[in-house]
Amino acid sequence: MIQRFWAALLCVAVVVLAFALSAHAEEPRAPQTYVVLVGIGEYQDKAIQARPYAEDDIKALYDLVVAKEYLGSDAEHVKLLLGTPDAKRKSEPATRANILKAITWLRTNAKPEDLAIFAFFGGGGPVGDGGKWRCYFASDSTVKDRAQNAVSANEIGDEFDKLKSQRLCVFLDVNFKSITSDTPLDVSLGDPPYKEFLGADDTPEKGPLPGRVLFLATNGLAPGIDLKDQKQSLFGKVIVDALKGGADKDGYEADGQVTTEEVAAYLDKEMPRLKRELAPDAKRVAHFVVGSQANRFALTNNPDARVKVQKQLDKLAQLIRDKKLTETMAREGQQFLERMPKLEAQQALRKEYQKLVEGQQTLEQLQQNREKLLESMKLPAANAREFTLKVMRAVALVQEFYVKETNSGELVANAVRGLYRRLDEPMPPSVVEALPKLKKMSAAELSEFLSDVRTQLGKREDLDEHKDIDIALQRMLSPLDPHTTYVGPADKARFELELKADYSGIGAQIRKDEATDMVRIVSPIKGGPAYKLGIQADDLIEKIIREVDSDGIKLAKEEVLETKDMALNEVVKKLLGKAGTHVKLMIRRGEKSVDYDIQRGRVQMETVVGFKRLADDSWDYMIDPDKKIGYVRLISFAPTTSADLKAVVANLRKQGMKSLVLDLRFNPGGMLTGAREVADLFIDDELIVSIRPRRGQEQKMFGQREGSLLDPPMVVLINGGSASASEIVSACLQDRDRAKIAGSRSYGKGSVQNVQDFDGGDLKLTIATFWRPNGKNLNKASTEGKDEDEWGVKPDKGFELVLPKGEEDSLAEALHNQEVIKKDKKEPEKPFKDRQLELALEHLRKK
Repeated sequence: MIQRFWAALLCVAVVVLAFALSAHAEEPRAPQTYVVLVGIGEYQDKAIQARPYAEDDIKALYDLVVAKEYLGSDAEHVKLLLGTPDAKRKSEPATRANILKAITWLRTNAKPEDLAIFAFFGGGGPVGDGGKWRCYFASDSTVKDRAQNAVSANEIGDEFDKLKSQRLCVFLDVNFKSITSDTPLDVSLGDPPYKEFLGADDTPEKGPLPGRVLFLATNGLAPGIDLKDQKQSLFGKVIVDALKGGADKDGYEADGQVTTEEVAAYLDKEMPRLKRELAPDAKRVAHFVVGSQANRFALTNNPDARVKVQKQLDKLAQLIRDKKLTETMAREGQQFLERMPKLEAQQALRKEYQKLVEGQQTLEQLQQNREKLLESMKLPAANAREFTLKVMRAVALVQEFYVKETNSGELVANAVRGLYRRLDEPMPPSVVEALPKLKKMSAAELSEFLSDVRTQLGKREDLDEHKDIDIALQRMLSPLDPHTTYVGPADKARFELELKADYSGIGAQIRKDEATDMVRIVSPIKGGPAYKLGIQADDLIEKIIREVDSDGIKLAKEEVLETKDMALNEVVKKLLGKAGTHVKLMIRRGEKSVDYDIQRGRVQMETVVGFKRLADDSWDYMIDPDKKIGYVRLISFAPTTSADLKAVVANLRKQGMKSLVLDLRFNPGGMLTGAREVADLFIDDELIVSIRPRRGQEQKMFGQREGSLLDPPMVVLINGGSASASEIVSACLQDRDRAKIAGSRSYGKGSVQNVQDFDGGDLKLTIATFWRPNGKNLNKASTEGKDEDEWGVKPDKGFELVLPKGEEDSLAEALHNQEVIKKDKKEPEKPFKDRQLELALEHLRKK
């Protein structure tokens, strides 16, 4: 009896305790910050290259994180791991075990509302065959046993996949080629890159998980830039400066909070500028930011501005306590005063609340001005209807022509999710609830839903000037396949330039110059306006002066633009224009500046090139005059490619050509008709390719015997950059036993795209798949993408030569350098040895 009593009492106690613990667990708590910082400068294994300032950078981040005026994290919420002990900061050794333990601690403790920060500054390397995986070197890692004693990307990913925090910020300054080696290292960054930190959401787009932002010093395939005088890296300096308040620049004034979006903008501006000032001789590298556009959350405080903001919030709080504001206005005022809103109308509303709390206007005046601003943010019903009609018209075209069956509701759901994600706007509960039901809705119901969504988003500058259509259609189509998309009116000219290799402008390849921030001429295009005027490679465009616009209409005021203040795409827009119109350029060559008045003209890009340029900038196509071996490289398949190739081959035959190398490496494809005509040049009246649409009969394309070059031996060079039309040609010549295929496996793009005008832009839809003459599949996306699956074009037996990634990058650079038109025709001091080309030539010489 006594035993039963105590057992019952114990049972009650356990229940009470469990209830108390449960109640305690559900109590709301203030958001916390959890930080893991890893820095390793010197490695015990000297085969791992040192990063001199990695630990200094991480210490600077640590000092910022624990400083009360910036983030104010206490020691128990920060893990500092260093290669060299730091007693003052109470660091732990950055061993493999400690790094994994710290990551597990971060994953275990950080709740959805908490801020999680992870930083790794150090070395890394490839793991597995062909660098299929990556690892991050700990202080006790060795090159030889890195598969066991380094921290693998997969191990990191396993932990971060379970992380609950909806606010994760990662800073990486890692070089995965930090192993001292005489041979180039093959490194894969993952698919998608850095998935170990970013994860992949469950939407069809498989983008980064919400609330995750990654800041990279480089792409991970090169070391970052070090500032020796300051004993820190360029990336480390800019990040710390940004987080201390330098990046607090959104809107019309600093708001006291540094957000991820502000840090991304600060890096874009300051990294190139400081490189020019502090490390002008350093090799050009680019930083990267992934996720910031869809994730805007605060990282640190800007103490100088925070004081002012807090005073305003305190005054607003008093008005709320005095019940001067409605519940809606109280919530709105707190939101806009706490953080600078993105939209111009919202920023104007923030100013109204500032005037109120500073006593510069009455509550009645605020209410009147607020009503006007809210009214200005409403989208007219006609605009919402126009948006809906265009999106639904695109939906109808996709359903009619796309290569696979689609559901109109799923397409609309993709568009809506994409809009909210791109705008970084939370979806209203009504929209979230409706999305799963769209699949079964009629066209009329979908139209009503779309119109409501667009109306709720309102009138705003990030959706005006056709941006709402551009975003909705791009996000609607992106889950279908990588080659189906919408190109908006603003980008149509560039897209058509790439597709047709034909445009109207000054005729020059350009890029941003790191040293000056001006625009550098990479190469004039042979026969173009710039070429005829004597503009040369390496000339700098200082200024663009326009008296008329790109259509030739006279401007009210002369436009003088300094290129160092312009983005490259803006420069391109100013240089492109109607044939016959004029644009003036101030060109710097050496120490002199010269003005050029250029009359724009039609420019035909070269797509059929040889192995070197002659004195008159034409091409030499006879690579071996003794053995009479010709060489032709196709850069793409433009409308004029086949005609130009025929002319080159005819000229080579006149010179006695006995064999030919056709180089299709790095050729992304182009026009289907061009592929058919190029293949037809080398085969009899045989099947070239079969095209299978979703509906209708299979279409077969055959060659014609007339004019075909059937006799000389051929080798076709391909690699992973050979896609689409390149694969049609190489597969055809391989199946017809017309040529040996050499190099490495092709890309595997066996699909046909149709491009049609749509609302001022171009709608690009995959409408069919193409199949090689032997009936086998070319499309990698139709398989699981494994090496053993049937896709793409493989080199013939004895002709496969897969280049390490570093060597392939050097090959791409060498081929591009061949195309550049330079006044000085000197051969490079160390010419690149093209091993794949040598393999082809060795075979043909024996023939």
